[in-house]
Amino acid sequence: MPDVVVIGGGQAGLSASVCLAQKGIDHIVLEQREIGASWRHQRWDSFCLVTPNWTVRLPGQAYDGAAPDGFMKGGDFVDFLVRYARNFDVPLRCPVAATGMAPIDGGWEISTTDGPIKCRAVIVATSNYQTPYRPPCAAGLEAGVLSLDAADYRSPKQLPPGGVLVVGSAQSGGQIVEDLRIAGREVILSVSHAGRVPRRYRDRDAIDWQNRLGFLDRPAAALDDPRKRFGGEPLMTGRDGGHTQSLQNFHSEGVRLVGRVERVDGSVLGLKQDLQENIRNADLFATNFCRDVDDYIAQNGLTAPLDDGEMEHAAVASMELYEEPLHLNLAHEGVSSVIWATGFRFDYAWIKADVFDGFGYPVTARGETAVPGLYFLGLNYLHTRKSGIIYGVGEDARYVAERVRLALG
Repeated sequence: MPDVVVIGGGQAGLSASVCLAQKGIDHIVLEQREIGASWRHQRWDSFCLVTPNWTVRLPGQAYDGAAPDGFMKGGDFVDFLVRYARNFDVPLRCPVAATGMAPIDGGWEISTTDGPIKCRAVIVATSNYQTPYRPPCAAGLEAGVLSLDAADYRSPKQLPPGGVLVVGSAQSGGQIVEDLRIAGREVILSVSHAGRVPRRYRDRDAIDWQNRLGFLDRPAAALDDPRKRFGGEPLMTGRDGGHTQSLQNFHSEGVRLVGRVERVDGSVLGLKQDLQENIRNADLFATNFCRDVDDYIAQNGLTAPLDDGEMEHAAVASMELYEEPLHLNLAHEGVSSVIWATGFRFDYAWIKADVFDGFGYPVTARGETAVPGLYFLGLNYLHTRKSGIIYGVGEDARYVAERVRLALG
């Protein structure tokens, strides 16, 4: 039997494999579909990374192209992962799904679609994005309206003629709205309590500033609410070289903004009266980000041009422009499709171990649980903010691999 089984064939699982191999640890990687499955099957056709190409780095392999400040398309990142697995001869078994696992004497037994596997240690690298989430009220939508999760959306061409309601205004929702508007579709956006940041500010990309300011190294303990570990990401896009998105811009481009959906009765939706509040929250998030950048520049005596217009371009419009309807009648509005960009939920019910908190999230010390031989990798705030993104997963993979080596002896 292998010493270690890694579950998941995305950037986290592949990074774990490379780091284990570098330490001479016998292991295999189980992937239920194919390398980078979520990037292949849970993204739309025009999807691009929101982090610049210079952040695409895994242990032993990093982006080396001619556009470090550009934004890789989803398919190109899948190609990067496939090359990575091939270059390091990752011992991949797919399609093999892990359906259950429990501790046994001296290790673990994993139930899989290819039979049971015993091992001494397991690294679970299945990410936060496991099961698309819809609010319970979504079940009340009438059958005649197409209802899709953001993970199942590919392009406007798959939708029937008519308007589209997008529920959720974090990164996925905002990018899908833009995709639909470019195709000429009429769009209504149900605005959630998500932030936004300018794509560029004072001559640098927002991710560059976040890295310089230490935001990406912020530990989970610094969060004022543990639920922020798995909340929606702020409005941002890397499409067409990257540009600022804002609710104000969407409004000016013809997107109708409404509050959050709280009830669904056939084709009539009940809306919360929180549109203006959510717009202000998004603007406050951006304002605080820019203030932090300004303070950092001043404190470090840096030379950086004043705002290049990104924030002004997304300036707050008069709240009088935004009505607060109580209801939305999809039939009257000509809406034929609803896309639920309302996030994902993680599901670890298949793991028989007492290592989860009240939210069902693994409790670890940088990936190592209190149960011998059980590790996690690739989760938001596993150690720091960047633990759940491509840029930071390699650092955690090296740490976890070393902890595994020490535990195996």
